[in-house]
Amino acid sequence: MIFGASGLLGRSVMRAFGDMTVTGTGLSRTAGGLVAVDATSADAVTGLLGRVRPDVVVNCVGERRPALWAGSPEKARAGNVEAARLIAEGARAFGARLVHVSSDYVFDGTAPPYRPGSPPNPLNEYGRWKLLAEYAVRAACPDAAILRLPVLYGRVQFAGETNLTEIARQVAAGAPVELDDVCVRYPTHADEAAEVCRRLAGALLHGRHPGRVVHWSAEQGLTKYRMALLIARRFGLPAGHVRAGAADAACGDRPVDCRLDAGNLPAALGPVCRRLFDTEFPPAVEPWLTPAGPAGGRRKEDPS
Repeated sequence: MIFGASGLLGRSVMRAFGDMTVTGTGLSRTAGGLVAVDATSADAVTGLLGRVRPDVVVNCVGERRPALWAGSPEKARAGNVEAARLIAEGARAFGARLVHVSSDYVFDGTAPPYRPGSPPNPLNEYGRWKLLAEYAVRAACPDAAILRLPVLYGRVQFAGETNLTEIARQVAAGAPVELDDVCVRYPTHADEAAEVCRRLAGALLHGRHPGRVVHWSAEQGLTKYRMALLIARRFGLPAGHVRAGAADAACGDRPVDCRLDAGNLPAALGPVCRRLFDTEFPPAVEPWLTPAGPAGGRRKEDPS
């Protein structure tokens, strides 16, 4: 069972488990046979797990967008923390193995690379919520595997679903814009992260536990500004309107460099196909380089 299967990572995880019997859940986006479930409702989570009795649960539920942290903090907190606790309690109650997805934002970005045992010190509400979710999962389901990931990209359903597609829209728009050139991200393809989720689930089902907390990340670090320049160069777009700045770093609540050390995971899971950003980003952003977005595609910015 994949909780949060309507999101970017969740859709990729559904495909990664496509040769198995999979139940995916969403809150309001339930196209393609997803089950509508409010993951912050104990009755809804328990009821579904009790009916399906899955062997493995992957929790991809979470709210990463800063606008919602500020606009609906209690709702965002519930989606990141309460949902994690309920899913973990349900997984344990019905004997399912659990892979819980967390974030590199549990670290403060001052001492990379971060190993699974490095002390967390989140700088913002999202990071604190993800850390609280880890604690809740560990308490409710001690055998769960917690997988920390960096920012993800891939084929999206709306431009605001990833930082990368938002940047692409800003590059293509031609209006003056300042993008942070201090905070380093490690954009990782959602399909690559999904393959790691599948490998983790398989290990747990076969009685192997790679670690209570594990890391996975791409190795190439980029700032938002550097991503913008790559997009402009790849598609022959002007970039004079894009200025390098320090807005994210200056606000004080964005880690400067949360590079995750994932060196020990391939040995535990077997080789995972690495997707190079320079090769993979063009098809992810090309549909969003026009004001109308993809032909016949979804244009609304609200993912609900």
